[in-house]
Amino acid sequence: MAAQESELPWLVLGSVASAARAPVPHFRSKARIEELLRDSGVPWSVVAPSYFYENVLGSREAFAAGELPIALPPSTPLHQVALDNLGAVVAAIVSRRDEHLGVRVEVAGDAPTPTQMAEALGVEYVEVPLERVRERSPDLAAMYGFLADEGYGIDVDAVRARYPEVSWISFAEWASTVELG
Repeated sequence: MAAQESELPWLVLGSVASAARAPVPHFRSKARIEELLRDSGVPWSVVAPSYFYENVLGSREAFAAGELPIALPPSTPLHQVALDNLGAVVAAIVSRRDEHLGVRVEVAGDAPTPTQMAEALGVEYVEVPLERVRERSPDLAAMYGFLADEGYGIDVDAVRARYPEVSWISFAEWASTVELG
């Protein structure tokens, strides 16, 4: 891959947190891409975000009914990040190239529980049975099973300290800006 080495000065790859250890098909496919990148000889960095705050917006019909349906137990912390914060982390990584060459960065800005998320959104938490998710998507069921059991395990305080230039926003702060109607 010598030709690629001279043509590509640095690749910043977007992946997912816990890609190599989670038994989730779409995570494992990203882990394989990371492995190929590491072996390619191309200078690289990997940005691996956790769940996005914005993922809850896919439940607009449920919000209209005053509910937040999620396939996690009520008290299980869910490591997450706002898309704006993820973009700011990527900008920080790009501006600090030498520090990040050959480094994988897992990103989370908060870890609220589903109950806390529902409270912040002003709706009622509703636990979705994993079997119902599995009927629709075995891959998503594997993800929620992993998140309910092991989870991402990201040290949110350490991530925030590593990137002080990011104006970190908590899930509750983000939720206060969301119009659910």
